[in-house]
Amino acid sequence: MNKDDILEKSRRENKGPDEMEQYVMAAAGKIAAKVGMLVCCIVAILQVIFTDAISFESWMIYFSILATTFLVKYIKLHSKHELWVAVLYTVLFIMFAVLFILRLVG
Repeated sequence: MNKDDILEKSRRENKGPDEMEQYVMAAAGKIAAKVGMLVCCIVAILQVIFTDAISFESWMIYFSILATTFLVKYIKLHSKHELWVAVLYTVLFIMFAVLFILRLVG
C-alpha cells in the first residue's frame, strides 16, 4: 500500500461525524432543553402576572420538544423508560395544544 492509498482510506474512514462534535451537540441539546424550561417558566409567570392567563403556547412547544427527544431516544435505545416518558410528554403536549386551540376558538 502506498502513501496515496493510505491517505484515501483514512479520508473515507473519517467522513462520518466527529465523536467530539456528537458529544458537544448532545451536551448542547441538554442545556438547551433546560434553558427552554426556564424560559417557559418565566413566560408563564409573566403572563399570569400581567394577564391573569396561563401560557398554553409555550408549554405546548416545550412538551413537543421533550416528547420528540424521548421518542427518538426510545427508537435508538429501545428503553421502555424512554417510551413511557415520551408518552407522558406527548399527553402533556396534546393537553396544552387542545387548551390552546379551545382558547383560540372560543
